[in-house]
Amino acid sequence: MTIQQRVARLHWLGLLWIGLVAGLLFVGVAAVVQVVTAPSAQFTVWVPLDQAGRLAGPDRLPDGMSVDASAHVRALVEEPTATQSLLHVGTSLPTKCVVAAMLLLLVRIVRQARRGDPFTAGNVRLLRQLGATVIIGGIAADVVEALAFKALVGPIVDGAAGGFVWSGWWLVGVAFLAIAEVVSRGLRMRVELDGVI
Repeated sequence: MTIQQRVARLHWLGLLWIGLVAGLLFVGVAAVVQVVTAPSAQFTVWVPLDQAGRLAGPDRLPDGMSVDASAHVRALVEEPTATQSLLHVGTSLPTKCVVAAMLLLLVRIVRQARRGDPFTAGNVRLLRQLGATVIIGGIAADVVEALAFKALVGPIVDGAAGGFVWSGWWLVGVAFLAIAEVVSRGLRMRVELDGVI
């Protein structure tokens, strides 16, 4: 069988599954690289100028800090301590973990849909797990990242406040829960029709 014939046999669910697996591998590798390189890597901290406490303007910035065009204080941490490295990882790793969990569940759902009937109790359960994982994990990731960022920038940028930003995970999670209920209703209707026939 030629490559063109194999590609022609892939329908959209197959392509979606390949894309999800590739995304999962990419996020997993990025998370591992971040954790492995964190102890020795220098990093840059960006703090919005309005959250930079007493650093009200460029004339008051200490050495190693600058203000960019988007009004952020840029602080380069050349030799981070173990605590600073851990906090820096904590400002983004939780989101990568939530995305990896989401992609893993989506891979399982699409795999089951490709192998047979997509309207199964198993897929409904996986969709509900996906919705709950995204809502709970996403909100937890937001909180952990905000606390890590505040603890990281406090000693670096004098008086930095560190704001909390909701990233909208709950909306994505609710969408998955809604899809789960639609699939569940379709499954119930099919069972009722099978009973009538």
